[in-house]
Amino acid sequence: MYHEGERKIQELTEEVNIADANGRVINNSIVLGAIKFIENQSMVIISSVDSQQNVWISIVTGNNGFIEVEEHNKLSIDLNRVTSSKLDILFKNLIENNSVGTLFIELASRRRYRINGDISITDDKIRLTVVEAYPNCPKYIQQRKIVSPTATETLGSKQKMGSILSEQLKDWISSSDTLFVGSQSSHGLMDASHRGGNPGFVQIPDEHIIKIPDYSGNSLYNTLGNFVQNANAGLLFIDFVENKTLQLTGKASILFDQNSEKDMELTGGTGRYWIFKISSWIITHNHNNTNWEFNSFSPFNP
Repeated sequence: MYHEGERKIQELTEEVNIADANGRVINNSIVLGAIKFIENQSMVIISSVDSQQNVWISIVTGNNGFIEVEEHNKLSIDLNRVTSSKLDILFKNLIENNSVGTLFIELASRRRYRINGDISITDDKIRLTVVEAYPNCPKYIQQRKIVSPTATETLGSKQKMGSILSEQLKDWISSSDTLFVGSQSSHGLMDASHRGGNPGFVQIPDEHIIKIPDYSGNSLYNTLGNFVQNANAGLLFIDFVENKTLQLTGKASILFDQNSEKDMELTGGTGRYWIFKISSWIITHNHNNTNWEFNSFSPFNP
């Protein structure tokens, strides 16, 4: 059920028994109760890999009904109903590599469901065959209501690329309460996951480094376990007001035993961080024209 990287972290944190109990929800098909939830979503987070094996993570939005569960182990995304920017690097990456990690997350209800698998593109649809599927807990999700996006023709998306964090980008990141992370195992299985906290939970030691606390979770350690096997990772920050995205690719490493009083406070008692060293980034202006309404911070945030 778990690969060696995941098991190593579970052993280091002494959470093997919890992981084994919680891991019973992992399946190779979509449970019946999750089908309606998935099909009702108007956004999905997707991790992918480019031709240089760099990991990226993206948000794709669409009109209601753009996601369909076709069989218990297959779903499709209708590209004709996608309302976010087709400039997103995801669409190029899907030609290069057929493995993806997906996260169906409903911020308003704090529900989420992860599906990792392989894709093909036919008849203007992305079709995904499930390798792993399982729910996650509602921890650290800031509550936002999404209003269905409108047509892509009015987007006028523009992109900017770089490798160093400007003061403006530092401000964006440090004021964020939500990010998404993409990772990959040594066997090529992708994963997409969520991280959240109160604004300021992400630290920026310098213009090349992002430092993220690792709060307590479900003990599966899918993301950190992938980092043990494959340092390549991707981050996604969303500007929910201006509808622009910041995607970063780079390498991740884990810091254990950060047990000062301040570190224990910042990590919610785990004493763990992970460090992301930036290789490059992409900003997409007018990535989508979704409307977001902020409701509340997660009661689990440290």
